[in-house]
Amino acid sequence: MAATNKKLLLLLMLPAALVFLGLGVYPTVEAILISLSKYELTNPAAGRLFVGLANYKSMLADPRLWAAIVRAMWFMVVSVGVSLALGLLLALLLYRVRWCQGFFRIVFIVPMVTAPAVVSLNFKFMYNYDFGIINRILEVLHLPRFDFLGNPAVTMWSAIFVDIWQWTPLVVLVLLAGLESLPKEPFEAALIDGANPRQIFLHITLPMLKKFVLVAAVIRMMDALKVYETIQLMTAGGPGTASETLNLYIARVGFTWFDMGYCSALGIFTLYLITLLAWLLVRRTGVFGTKGD
Repeated sequence: MAATNKKLLLLLMLPAALVFLGLGVYPTVEAILISLSKYELTNPAAGRLFVGLANYKSMLADPRLWAAIVRAMWFMVVSVGVSLALGLLLALLLYRVRWCQGFFRIVFIVPMVTAPAVVSLNFKFMYNYDFGIINRILEVLHLPRFDFLGNPAVTMWSAIFVDIWQWTPLVVLVLLAGLESLPKEPFEAALIDGANPRQIFLHITLPMLKKFVLVAAVIRMMDALKVYETIQLMTAGGPGTASETLNLYIARVGFTWFDMGYCSALGIFTLYLITLLAWLLVRRTGVFGTKGD
């Protein structure tokens, strides 16, 4: 009977395993193989020529790649940092203000469930120098118009603001769920002992909420590092390369220059970069019992 149940279990798992192999393992293995090859779609007759780690070595001498990585990291640090701080503040307010809490939760969900393409195009129109609503408001206030998407010094800040606006609600929902799951006894004991709100927040609320903050941080970090639609639709990496992040550079290598070997190597590098950053964040914070020395 046990053998029969085991065979039935394996049979039931087979469709999911086949889907995982077909959509997960095979594309990854194929991407790794292509990254070890010289494969350019502009020269299909040459086919795929095995070159070993040559594509990965090319990364070390690619200044445009490293500039794109710096922009991607800057985008991630600012966007995630502001999202966590603002999300924690809003979660605390929603937790304490019970009036119309359900309505406010629905309102906060709207930006998160709106397609990034729709959000990006709407903000692109709002940022427009000639007829955007933001510049119209500045004009009404007798302030000079501002080129949000054409000024290299601020174009990344404009994209970061859009990312914060859309994904801070995710942080709010995660932290609000964490606040509602916290036990009441420590707070009641602290009040009896005469602790003030600041002490309660710093020494009870924040430490108990640490795991939820980490979950939100990891999700936002991965999301910010893979941002593509927002920047592509608003600035296409411009002006020049002022807003070209890692994902936009990968897309340009693959779909503009058609160098699929180097593009695959960049994709594999990005995959491991995101994995490494997430692992380091979890490891160093130690909220899941995995803190390093």
